[in-house]
Amino acid sequence: MLERVFRIDINAPVSRVWDEITRRGVAHPAMFGTYLHAEMKPGSVMSYRDKSEKHTFVLGKILEVEPPRRLVHTFRFSMEADEPTLVVWELTESGGGTRVTVTHSRFAGETRTYKSVSTSWPKILGIYKRQIESNSVALGVRMLNGMMMAMSFMLPKKAGTEVAMQLPLDVPPGCWGGGAKRLPAWIQ
Repeated sequence: MLERVFRIDINAPVSRVWDEITRRGVAHPAMFGTYLHAEMKPGSVMSYRDKSEKHTFVLGKILEVEPPRRLVHTFRFSMEADEPTLVVWELTESGGGTRVTVTHSRFAGETRTYKSVSTSWPKILGIYKRQIESNSVALGVRMLNGMMMAMSFMLPKKAGTEVAMQLPLDVPPGCWGGGAKRLPAWIQ
């Protein structure tokens, strides 16, 4: 199974970065203007939805939460048939700031999800960096997010929240991202 690792250093305390990544109730410019819906506890479903909550773009199941340092969840695009994958967020102190490491694994080959996240994660992390360090989001990002939300009425039915929330969210049993740590028994 394939794995991708992405890193960025953000000039802010770990707690500030964690708060931004797990913020609920407001649009996430880094996540294409979607809103995070989740209880931050293992077993909870998480989803990134449009403001109306009618459309879900990304969803998964939270497997592990260790604020403000680690978040592990499954990941799938609502509009792709690919199997769920695994995302591990790790935040560590680095030179007075925070090093964010996102490990995205459990791809069953070079799927559409694999190809998409290979280019999306660096952009997402870059947007978080700018937003956290300067409290601003580039005009181009804001415009793209606005257009995406304005056009969401054209999305296929499978992006509808009621349909998306029925998708399987568990990764196949086995090691997380090729590491030695096994999935907890209640997840397998």
